[in-house]
Amino acid sequence: MEKLLSQDEINALFSTMSADETALAETADPGVTERIVTKYDFCRSDRVNKEQIRALQQLNAQFGRLYSNSLSAYLRTVVEISPVSVEQISYQEFLKLLSDPTLFCALSIPPVHGTLAMELTPPLVLSIIDMLLGGPGKPAAGNRPLTDLEIQIIEGALKLALRELKEAWRPILEINPQLASVETRPQMLQLIPPGESVVAVSFEVKLGEVTGMLNLCIPSMIMRTNRSVFELQRRPRRAESETCETEKIGEILRNAPISLSGEIRDQVLVVEDLLNVAVGDIIQLNHAIGDPIQLNVGGIPKFRGRIVARRGKRVFEISHKFNS
Repeated sequence: MEKLLSQDEINALFSTMSADETALAETADPGVTERIVTKYDFCRSDRVNKEQIRALQQLNAQFGRLYSNSLSAYLRTVVEISPVSVEQISYQEFLKLLSDPTLFCALSIPPVHGTLAMELTPPLVLSIIDMLLGGPGKPAAGNRPLTDLEIQIIEGALKLALRELKEAWRPILEINPQLASVETRPQMLQLIPPGESVVAVSFEVKLGEVTGMLNLCIPSMIMRTNRSVFELQRRPRRAESETCETEKIGEILRNAPISLSGEIRDQVLVVEDLLNVAVGDIIQLNHAIGDPIQLNVGGIPKFRGRIVARRGKRVFEISHKFNS
């Protein structure tokens, strides 16, 4: 049978608890300040840092320039592609931003483990298809799913994007993008878990009077796995590039011809004597046979030495080098 506490016992229990709290407050160190607690979202622990984002923005700008040039030549018209934004969102949020239906592609990038996603909005896709079929490039009215034949026609433009993506990423990472699958319903391709963080890159594409969007989805896992190359892309690679350029310049200059001239100075002539000098005349110099001679490189004094005989020829033997 359970024991029931009397009212006096309950009052004594509360009195003991109050006394313990008072004792703890009195023994607390007055010099200890309250801890500052910072909020941390464990759902976003996979976010990409700012250094990687800046490196990615440079790659995006390069990809936009390359793809606009190649697509302009492919379609024989002016195509303008410019980066618009770079955002870190979840994959689920990225899918909500896309049109439905649309052209949604999964891209494998061996040897890197992971999959990228690329989307081209329907007005842009239909305009490209119309131009490839000989039309003026005006998309059909309304938003409809692409047919299998239309997907095959647009694959040429997609392969150009893969080629330029490979070239844009080459300075920091060697990848070989390949078209894994193409869908018209974005929800049909669950490339990564819905809650995982991704970097969403948006480009504005102008094709004549038609304006569309090209969107890239880069999983944060790829950025984290290759964190070092993205973070070192700016400063160290710039220094490495400068070193390579210096070596290239040095290699080019190695075969450049330069003039060498030995000079015997400290002799003074008046202008009248110089004007009367003719072939066969002898000019007396204030220079002994064993005195050093100055050697100029490109008209600049660089060495001092003397004329000696080697194997039946007169040569210049360097004895001293001037400080640059």
